[in-house]
Amino acid sequence: MKKNKLLFLSSLVFSLLPSTTSCGSYDLVVFNWGEYMDMDRLRQFEKERGVKVNYLTFDSNENLLAKLENTYFDICFPSDYAVEELVSKDMIQPLDYSKIPNFNLETSLVPSLKSALDTLKKPTLGKEGFDMLKYAIPYTWGEVGILYDRTKISDEEIEKDGWEALRNPINQDGSKRKVVMYDSARDIFSVALIANGKDIVDISSDDINIAKDWLSEQKKRIGNNLAYKTEEILDDMPNLKYDICFTYIGDAIYSMTSVEDDSGEIDYDRFGFYIPPMKDGGKTRTNIYVDAISLAKNSTHTELAYDFINYMQEHDVAYDNSLYNGYTSPINTIYEEITSENSEYEDGEGSFYPIASTYQIKANENDKFYRYDQKLKTSLEEAWIEVKIS
Repeated sequence: MKKNKLLFLSSLVFSLLPSTTSCGSYDLVVFNWGEYMDMDRLRQFEKERGVKVNYLTFDSNENLLAKLENTYFDICFPSDYAVEELVSKDMIQPLDYSKIPNFNLETSLVPSLKSALDTLKKPTLGKEGFDMLKYAIPYTWGEVGILYDRTKISDEEIEKDGWEALRNPINQDGSKRKVVMYDSARDIFSVALIANGKDIVDISSDDINIAKDWLSEQKKRIGNNLAYKTEEILDDMPNLKYDICFTYIGDAIYSMTSVEDDSGEIDYDRFGFYIPPMKDGGKTRTNIYVDAISLAKNSTHTELAYDFINYMQEHDVAYDNSLYNGYTSPINTIYEEITSENSEYEDGEGSFYPIASTYQIKANENDKFYRYDQKLKTSLEEAWIEVKIS
């Protein structure tokens, strides 16, 4: 779920490319989140293969899905529920893993992620199981939690209040708490549902109303110090404009490695990141997500596309991409190496050691993926509009 502060710039750059993306002078068409890939590695692929890649960016799964309806592509990087929607629309094809020898279905992934994806295959109330690995290889993954400024909110308070810290109007120093929330119906309702012990997969109309009341009460308590934003949060949190927000782990890592102390050094201790335990009797601890690589059903460059996907699984390539985008790698060896204790940070190893406890996600059985559900999506969007105008 990449939020990109440079999206406008990258979109502008790519808008200067030819409007048609089918064939033309390009050998491969790739859609990815902005600032999500080390472009040196992309250029290396082009040089070694003697090909040209049309690399296009998007800022949301909804934007991606709309583009793919009318645009030729070979490879895309959708999130989990978007993979499911693309399958339902017959727009991506099952992967042939014999053509991706750099990835092993049984051993390559971080164990807790593999377990979560295996659980996703099992039917739940009102939902058939979904085998995401049949159609997509994980590129990054993460979970949703609370990012907070430790000079305003203590670790002890966060652990005591949990999600309710997002509705507490006063900081420990007596100042008014400044809160920012993602302006996304699906994301913001997930917090409200989880805070009330509800599921984020099997959601009733009563659950939506309870979540809506929780969000409306937040507006009343925080007042004008509450903001709803999207990618601007990536600038606002490191610049200390807000005290607390709910966010994706990858965006939390960006803030943790961007905020500076008075001497201009990275202040790794300024922010904390916390995922509250599941409420007693609750059904979900947090939302787990994966951004993945999928192959278009109508790709006319299938062999080159498989070569690209396999290239992305090479250890050094995957390592550099994880260093570049700051999101947690799903590849177990990289997951361990990038947070290893290496004070010299040689070749990037240990780069995220100072925030290893955040980078090294430990998913559990109560962490759930969103599922594709068009009717629910509409209901949440309508409820979110009601909250904002209330």
